[in-house]
Amino acid sequence: MKKQKIILFDIDYTLFNTDVFKETQLKKHSVYDEVHSVLKNLSNVAELGIFSEGETDFQKTKLNKTDIKKYFKKKYVHIALNKKDEIRNILNKYSNKQLFLVDDKLTILYELKRVLPSIFTIWVKRGVYAKNQKEISGFKPDATVDNLKEIISLIHQS
Repeated sequence: MKKQKIILFDIDYTLFNTDVFKETQLKKHSVYDEVHSVLKNLSNVAELGIFSEGETDFQKTKLNKTDIKKYFKKKYVHIALNKKDEIRNILNKYSNKQLFLVDDKLTILYELKRVLPSIFTIWVKRGVYAKNQKEISGFKPDATVDNLKEIISLIHQS
């Protein structure tokens, strides 16, 4: 029997266009162009969730104001002030699932892989962190993409 697929997404620079938000003095809430179509597509083959860092209400407001909250199952929404501190707690919930994690921070993907080697890590190479990211010796994410559209085939094939 195939394991249930769960995809956890980071919010900032992964789904949410944080650059636009900053440029508009935190007024314009928007996601990248492909986000709605990708989430709609993936929600047909997997359960979608969030693994994000930040203040809970602030992050949830981003999901609400961009109309993407509807794609995520409440039980799979994890928002922590410090992601690194929560990795073990979160990953323990998914030990019997086929888990994908999509993030713009290579360091988080590296930590996740160390805790749960079976996780499929996808690095979205956009935003301030990705642009300034140094390689991590001995670690390469399972996939690197510039646009979330590129993950559709990865998820469908696995």
